[in-house]
Amino acid sequence: MRNARYLAIFAACTLLVIGCGVNKSIRIADGETVNSGKATVNGNVFIGVDCTVRGDCRTVNGGVTVGSGSEVGGLQSVNGSIKIAENVSVNGEVGTVNGSIRLAENVSIEGDVETVNGSVFCKAGSVTSDDITTVNGSIHLARTEVGGNLGTVNGSVTLEDNSRVSGNILIKGKSTRYGKKKAIEITISSGSVVEGDVIVRDSKRKVKVILSGGGKVLGEIQNAEVIEQDS
Repeated sequence: MRNARYLAIFAACTLLVIGCGVNKSIRIADGETVNSGKATVNGNVFIGVDCTVRGDCRTVNGGVTVGSGSEVGGLQSVNGSIKIAENVSVNGEVGTVNGSIRLAENVSIEGDVETVNGSVFCKAGSVTSDDITTVNGSIHLARTEVGGNLGTVNGSVTLEDNSRVSGNILIKGKSTRYGKKKAIEITISSGSVVEGDVIVRDSKRKVKVILSGGGKVLGEIQNAEVIEQDS
């Protein structure tokens, strides 16, 4: 499954291949200010400590790494992971097709966080203004605030350490008659709260919602088994 946004990322990166043929990594030194975005095709993007980048950074075949204390625009890759260090502010979307996304402590993102074939990990103090979505990857949040929804097709979802989701948790996709799939688990624990609903789009899919340690869903839980645990 591919949504329009991932196709847009891929199209933009394809234009880079045709237009400029950049085949090297990009490095922005510690403390440097860059007044435009950066893009490469076959290379990584390295942004140092305490940098300011006023534009998006993109790569096709490479990863993106951001050092602590930096302020950057959107971050996008097709075939690579994205790693963001502590105390970073991202003014834009963070997205990859084939790779994971990892946020360290106290990361702020003004935009969606999306991956297709990879997982999303957010550590304590991170804040995202919009949605976090995957297709074939898990979502793991620790003391994280999400301003939008969480969504996945085939991945597990874990909220712990007083995480809070302002919107819904959506399990998309349909069940298949070919073979038995393991149930998707949504774990909401240690004081974490989902302010909206948990919605499983296909009632035939196997989904378990595990509530423990004061974890709550304030809305409705639709088409899923609810398991309440003491701890």
